Amino acid sequence: MGAATIVGLAGCSGDTGDGSSGTDSGTSTGGTTDGTTTIEFWPAWGSYYEETFNEMIDRFESNHDITVETSAQGSYGEAQKAVFSAAKAGNAPDIAHLGKNSTVIARDTGYFKPIGDVMPDLDTSQYIGPAIGWSELEGKLWSLPFNNSQILLYYNKDHFREAGLDPESPPQTFQQVKEYSQQIVDQGVAEKGISWPNVAWWTMSWLSEQQQLFCNKENGMNGAPTETFLASDAAETMFDWWINDMADLYHYPGKDDWGASETAFREGTASMHMNSSGGLAYLLGGFRDKGIDVGVGRLPTPNMEHGGHSTGGAAVWVTDKDRSNAKRDAIRKFLRSMTGPEQQALYFKNTGYFPSHKESITQLEDEGFFADNPLYDTAFNQLQQWEAVPATQGIFMGTLPRTTDLIIDQTDRMWQGKDVDQALADMKSEADELLSSYERVSY
Repeated sequence: MGAATIVGLAGCSGDTGDGSSGTDSGTSTGGTTDGTTTIEFWPAWGSYYEETFNEMIDRFESNHDITVETSAQGSYGEAQKAVFSAAKAGNAPDIAHLGKNSTVIARDTGYFKPIGDVMPDLDTSQYIGPAIGWSELEGKLWSLPFNNSQILLYYNKDHFREAGLDPESPPQTFQQVKEYSQQIVDQGVAEKGISWPNVAWWTMSWLSEQQQLFCNKENGMNGAPTETFLASDAAETMFDWWINDMADLYHYPGKDDWGASETAFREGTASMHMNSSGGLAYLLGGFRDKGIDVGVGRLPTPNMEHGGHSTGGAAVWVTDKDRSNAKRDAIRKFLRSMTGPEQQALYFKNTGYFPSHKESITQLEDEGFFADNPLYDTAFNQLQQWEAVPATQGIFMGTLPRTTDLIIDQTDRMWQGKDVDQALADMKSEADELLSSYERVSY
């Protein structure tokens, strides 16, 4: 996707728009045009989300003599590749929007400056725990949390009624998902009970929901990990249910195919569908347009215990390059605005991605948003059950992006008939080999 320049109105450059100000007061005008400072921001997502990004940037620009040039990418993977390539060529944007799985590898490239150095006076306590956890690594704040998500269960209430199930009581455990799905199929309501994409986020989430670490060194929080736990009892519990117990009840859409899974639910092939809270607004709108009376429940877990799982989503990073004082100040103002209460509340309402800022939640409650939008309230209640333990605070591996690919590959092989125990053993072996060969190098 090509670059899009959004030129805002000239405003008061001394006000950040959220009650805070930058720490630099230098008078250099480098990187400005006609007195207006220009910064580059590359969002990971375009398409549906780009409209909201543009609205947020318009809001910011209307209060500052700052122009923000954007170049939206197509996915987290594409954003990482594009930003790293640009940085290697010396053409990096000022601010990058990277998926949380890229945390360690982004740090290790040397392309980024810690946010703690860019904004030394920043109060990190203003961000919610599930959001800020991925940004802090070995005592340093490397990024700022922007958008946060967890997995939700979307279900067709009409299908539940036809099958004799309570439309206000979605399944909460693995066993209940199986029982509900069996009743749906037995009653001839749908071909399958449920669908979700073969994406490693489910593996990561179901491990953390069982308080199982993904890797040693407390998920990499206490040093570089050397071993994964992808063949643990928790992993076997999850995959034995998914592959064996749900074999005839689950619609398998293929590797990393979110769209095929959504289509199975939308067209009635499956009565339940799991997807990100980050698509809440988009999904609810699309499903309702198809006449579906849609309900939302929390991520089903092996048992009734639910301590929360580490959030998905992305953070914003500042690239490390020479800048004028004016440009550094503009970057700080932009980051404070985009991760501030008003902007984060807007992004949540328009998308479903949980806000990073605590005051956003207060604002949403005060204006009655949750009362008026009960399905958003259901989603947010799940996030509030998050507990700060090593299994839920993030996975800090430089090899995590490649490890998620091999998880998807081995899961696909299970669905093609490979034995679960053998697939998990191979999954762990391959992931551990990646860790042993990982080096901090530029990409």
